[in-house]
Amino acid sequence: MSILEGKVAIHKVRRAKGSVLWLSWADLRHEWILTLCLITAITAVLSPLFILFGLKYGLITIYTHYMTQNPVNREIRPLSSRSYDKAWFEEISRRQEVAFVIPNTRQLSATIVAHVKDKEKKEELELIPTAEGDPLILENGAQVPHSGECVLTQYAAEALEAKIGDTLVATASRIVKGKYEYGSIELRVVGILSLRASVRKLMYVQLDMLEAVERFKDGQAVPELGWPGDLPKAYPQYDGLVVVTPQRLDEVQKRELLIGTGFTKFEELSNETLLSKAGFQVSPEMGIYFLSTARKSVGEESLKNVKRKLSGKKASLFPYVSPIQAQLVGPSQKEVAPLTLYALSVDPKKVEEIGISLIPRWGESQASTDEMLKIMLPPGLSISEGSLFLKVFKEDRSLVFPISVVSERSPVEGMAFVPADLAGILRLYQSRDLHYDESHKEFVLARRGYASFRMYARTIYDVEGLRQFFERQSLLVQSAAEEIRKVIELTTYLDLVFWLIAAVGISGTIASLIASLYASVERKKRELGVLRLIGLSGAALFRFPIYQGILLGMGGFLIAITLFEIFSVLINSLFKPHVERLLGFSLSALSLQQNLCQIPIPYILGACAGTILIAGCAAMIAAFRVNRIEPAEALRDE
Repeated sequence: MSILEGKVAIHKVRRAKGSVLWLSWADLRHEWILTLCLITAITAVLSPLFILFGLKYGLITIYTHYMTQNPVNREIRPLSSRSYDKAWFEEISRRQEVAFVIPNTRQLSATIVAHVKDKEKKEELELIPTAEGDPLILENGAQVPHSGECVLTQYAAEALEAKIGDTLVATASRIVKGKYEYGSIELRVVGILSLRASVRKLMYVQLDMLEAVERFKDGQAVPELGWPGDLPKAYPQYDGLVVVTPQRLDEVQKRELLIGTGFTKFEELSNETLLSKAGFQVSPEMGIYFLSTARKSVGEESLKNVKRKLSGKKASLFPYVSPIQAQLVGPSQKEVAPLTLYALSVDPKKVEEIGISLIPRWGESQASTDEMLKIMLPPGLSISEGSLFLKVFKEDRSLVFPISVVSERSPVEGMAFVPADLAGILRLYQSRDLHYDESHKEFVLARRGYASFRMYARTIYDVEGLRQFFERQSLLVQSAAEEIRKVIELTTYLDLVFWLIAAVGISGTIASLIASLYASVERKKRELGVLRLIGLSGAALFRFPIYQGILLGMGGFLIAITLFEIFSVLINSLFKPHVERLLGFSLSALSLQQNLCQIPIPYILGACAGTILIAGCAAMIAAFRVNRIEPAEALRDE
């Protein structure tokens, strides 16, 4: 084949492609009544589907957005009180589904009476803790309050006649010995929440404010706010008790020591065992016994019970604490020496009687904490002049307090001795957080845990998972999981209904197109055969019914989408007030620009592509029939 012949062939092919599309359009235009009927049939199927999908998409999007946007629907509320420690909150905050969590105090201890400064009107408000990232505050038109600030709900602000910038006087009260005591603090209003946040009279403040109110109502002092009261002083706890008696105890007396004393284990010790265990020895003729429990420590009450049972037997009691690892540090926290601490307090009057090998200067008991802050160092440890501190470690924390070194030295290498009361407090530190209050010179207990919490899931779809998680922990919680489940189920059911209706309608449309286009091919066998005779190939004619199917589908789609736009405007204008009343909120209150009936552009483009694809596929049967028409059929008809 020459180059000129090749170019002519390519030109014919291109003309054939354009001729087939033009012939398809001309044929549909010639039979315009039949074409109009087919387009109307397609429109009759697509228009209701578009309106149904538009309503489904619009309503579900609006309600889902409302559920997601309102943090109240993502809140997880505990239904029972129990103690939640810091480790629990750290673990929960690391969960992917949790957007915000903060400890909360007892509800009964979180009420105060407030009034605007220089105004007389007072209202009782409930305090709620908040912190950075609180979605309820941030998504309801306010900023998170800092120390000395607060945020009010709409109802609280109206009751107090308060506005942003006002100063409130918040007063906590308690009854001590039949008399009322009060503690007050001034707070500046930095925000008022929108009405949807809560219908209760609430004041949102920092967590330390709630802790202060709770401590005050429990009778404790709050030095940072100048509120009077007692300090939650630390108390000693012991791992056991060494009992030394001049005469051996019989079996009955031994068993008596385990009844009603809090101790569960009894052991008789030798002097050598006593030395390795407690760091001291007594006269060989003495009876030495060790009382302990299987797991927990014991307090002063257990020691008093044993002392009462041994009344008249001239027994000496030595509270026992397992050796404690500590560091002796200087004023700059620089380590001076590592120490192993042992507990020992002995009555000076009994020293000769029991023949104890070690006599500490501090005696059997100390009247104050300051008197117990003493230590007897091991031999050979030289200490320079200056303030010294003792540091005791627990996990990633430490307790540091001042200590005085007595002139005597421990006779046992590697052993340092402290008063039993101090050792007992250090034993308590292993199970409870505490700190040394320098101003009061007391060991003060820290919070053991919190009675409740505030929590918000990251999305509404995370609420059910968190509810199930807490259920596995035997923790009952309240949430909007049921309402969220209804929305999810409604979405699923509407999807199912939509696709069932769509399947029926599309199936009928496909059948109608197949029948119409196939019948059209049968009617035009002679004309199509003539086209084959004048040079159109079978491949070119194969596209004839496909082009017609696509043109019919596009016509039906354009009319259907036009009708949808008209009816969606009517639906949005006529039914919007009724839907707002049914749902219980105003669409204008949402930040989302959403109509009741609406289909986004990407969905419209997808529907257009789907219509073209379905119409083209429906025409394939007619196309295969065209491909089987031979030119000879046109000659036979002639």
